[in-house]
Amino acid sequence: MRILITDDEPIAQDILETYISKIPGMQLAGKCRNAIEAYRILSSQPVDVLLLDINMPEITGMDFIKSLKAPPLVIFTTAYTEYAIESYELNAIDYLLKPISFERFLKAIQKANDVWQHQQPATKTPDNTVFIKADGKLVRIDLTQLLYAEALRDYIQLHTTDGKKLIHCTMKSLEETLAPYAHFIRVQKSYIVNIQYITEADGNTLYIKGQPVSIGNTYKEQVLAVLNKYRLV
Repeated sequence: MRILITDDEPIAQDILETYISKIPGMQLAGKCRNAIEAYRILSSQPVDVLLLDINMPEITGMDFIKSLKAPPLVIFTTAYTEYAIESYELNAIDYLLKPISFERFLKAIQKANDVWQHQQPATKTPDNTVFIKADGKLVRIDLTQLLYAEALRDYIQLHTTDGKKLIHCTMKSLEETLAPYAHFIRVQKSYIVNIQYITEADGNTLYIKGQPVSIGNTYKEQVLAVLNKYRLV
């Protein structure tokens, strides 16, 4: 989904941008300081979700949404509670009170994504296979058999139910390749795991079919939120 941030506070913009970057499949469409800037972007490019502050100069977030004939999905982000009822009368997806935690933000984005998915025309679901260069040739990887990926300097070791495969690519590139598949999550700088194969979660350690993988501090909040969604913690 393409997400547009509209908030007159630079710090609030930066926090939301950081949160968006942590969620696979989410793309930042832009950052705006007011409704006028937001309108220009909405008029020039597709936007699926609008993260919208309420108290902004010139035009409030509420008045801005009322002025749009076909607004995108809206998540209000504000420090004030008194607009909550009105926000839902405007069919807002969610109403987030500042300061916004990543876990709370993730829940709102998941709600928006569920609505957005239902709005999309029926399409074929992604095939569970990808082709990745390994040992100088393209190798077909069945993602249903991929347990986890481990970074080894300039290479990545893919641990599958059939054994190991060494590929030459970066973790960032692999993460982007796996982005359409929600069951893969990066848990630290050197590991991406398939949550379908997590057999145990103990503190800061996940067990992938008995193999321990530690959760990095940078990714801990994101990982715990995902595990909680699947009731693994």
